[in-house]
Amino acid sequence: MHRRSLRALTAALFFLFALSLSAQDTRKVTEPHIPAACITLTATISSEHGVIPDRDEHSLDTARIQSALDGCAPGKAVVLRAKGNKNVFLSGPLVMRSGVTLVVDAKTALVASRDPRVYDLAPGSCGVVAERGHGCKPLISGNDIKDSGIMGEGSIDGRGGAKLLGQDVTWWDLAHEAKVTDKQQSVPWIMILRHANGFTLYKITLRNSPGFHVSVGQTDGFTAWGVKIMTPKTARNSDGIDPGSSRNVTIAYCSIHTGDDNVAVKSGKAGPAAAPMAEWITCWSTT
Repeated sequence: MHRRSLRALTAALFFLFALSLSAQDTRKVTEPHIPAACITLTATISSEHGVIPDRDEHSLDTARIQSALDGCAPGKAVVLRAKGNKNVFLSGPLVMRSGVTLVVDAKTALVASRDPRVYDLAPGSCGVVAERGHGCKPLISGNDIKDSGIMGEGSIDGRGGAKLLGQDVTWWDLAHEAKVTDKQQSVPWIMILRHANGFTLYKITLRNSPGFHVSVGQTDGFTAWGVKIMTPKTARNSDGIDPGSSRNVTIAYCSIHTGDDNVAVKSGKAGPAAAPMAEWITCWSTT
């Protein structure tokens, strides 16, 4: 009996070891590096104690950042950099391009607009609670791209706790209302990546997303290295990093604090979370 138990235990351990090998990222993942800049943009807005003055709320940097991303050569980076006391880039939705990295430099913040209209997928579809959600564009999207990334020691702030322009509610208030009314909130997520092979997040700090912080779908090769996600535990549906229907994912040396799942591996109609799937190395995850 003892021998049978020992053989069963040995077989179980071998199976778990083999399973762990099959689940690992097949890439040789090392610490990323920040590419050379194709262009450096300087900030024109200063925050006062972390708050953007009302006079600047319509001074969006969306067009000049997007123009830089569109014109940058593959393998290069668009750098956002503070200049003196001007340290904020205020933006609506941005679209990543293949081979191009967006770098938010130290002491610099890319901050989401509070205007729900800039995120509308249809007229009036964002910033509401209704029977159906998902009426908003994300702050950053990447679709059918490869070898792109978001890097730098600065931050990206979704401003989930700030009141929407023209309304007396925050994005997080809408999420709470949806919970108590059993409906759906339409709020922007910080980042949605689909078919974004070889995408890298490096050292960036993400904070205060109105919804999910990073949603990755149908992607082969995703790395998050040294990323910080900092959002209050009371922020509903504010998942940290969600790889779905993807493979070869490494999340390493990250610190994640959100109001919902910190890392959630998902599968669904788009397909399974296929092995080899993911590897987590020294990640601090708190709620």
